[in-house]
Amino acid sequence: MQRFSTKAVVEGALLSAIAIILSLFSMYVPALGLFLDLVLPVPVIILGMRHGLKISLLSVAVTGLVTAMFSGPLRALTVVLSFGLMGTGMGWALKKNYPPFRVFAVGAVAALASNVALFLLSLMIMGINPFLQEIAAYREGLSAAAEIYNRMGVNPETVKTAIEMYEKMLDIMPLVIPAILVLASVTSAFLSYQISRLVLKRLGYGIEDFPPFWQWRMPVYTVFLFLLGQIAVILEVYWPAGILKQLGFNLQMIFIFAFFVQGLSILSFYLGKYNVSKPVRALVVLFVFTNPFFAQLILLAGMMDTFFNFRGL
Repeated sequence: MQRFSTKAVVEGALLSAIAIILSLFSMYVPALGLFLDLVLPVPVIILGMRHGLKISLLSVAVTGLVTAMFSGPLRALTVVLSFGLMGTGMGWALKKNYPPFRVFAVGAVAALASNVALFLLSLMIMGINPFLQEIAAYREGLSAAAEIYNRMGVNPETVKTAIEMYEKMLDIMPLVIPAILVLASVTSAFLSYQISRLVLKRLGYGIEDFPPFWQWRMPVYTVFLFLLGQIAVILEVYWPAGILKQLGFNLQMIFIFAFFVQGLSILSFYLGKYNVSKPVRALVVLFVFTNPFFAQLILLAGMMDTFFNFRGL
């Protein structure tokens, strides 16, 4: 029979209680849902780091059982899937003293498995595609926005052009659901690692951080994967089965995101190199995010940097 130390049991019970409270807040306070979803894996990660895989799995099971008592088994299953797999995986990897990128990779794969399971659960049990619901809501929002701009006296042709552009983007969204799941998993794993690292640091654990943001660079082969996506979309004309088009769009979306982040890394490097003040840095970043032309320049710079390493010039 497995025996646990009193300290491990007490900490497991305490952190399980915290996870239960966070999950209930996430359900009943939607405004905090996104933030709480990022925090939920943290107690499990800390337990795994301090006491090992078994105690963290036990904590997840207890959290699921108590949540089922308050909110029903379906909600409990959703909660456990949303944080349990990633939390136990990252806690186990930290316990093994893996380097940051390997811990992050374990968390990202676990988060992706959880997100896919939740998506399939929504389709099979509730008959709901959450992405299509979101797209429908965005379409309704576009119609409302068009009416508001027309009442404000904005040129109807300008409004029509903008609405058509956004509608084309929404038409593509159902094709890139896999890429959305991948990017959401990567983002949640990264943020959960950073939050857990800060908490564990306060508890006296020296958890290694990622390299500074201004040093981030993608491998050269990522450009070829991006180009493979473009080729796949072009080849759809000769093999119109829909598979190549979907594969191409998903590859493009994933690596557009990656190259944009790398472009921001280059920007961070040069802002630091020339000692630009923090308020001006914030304005520059805000300008990049609100100006499509400069956002495209940042994306292109990130892509070209994989070959030329602008930070080494």
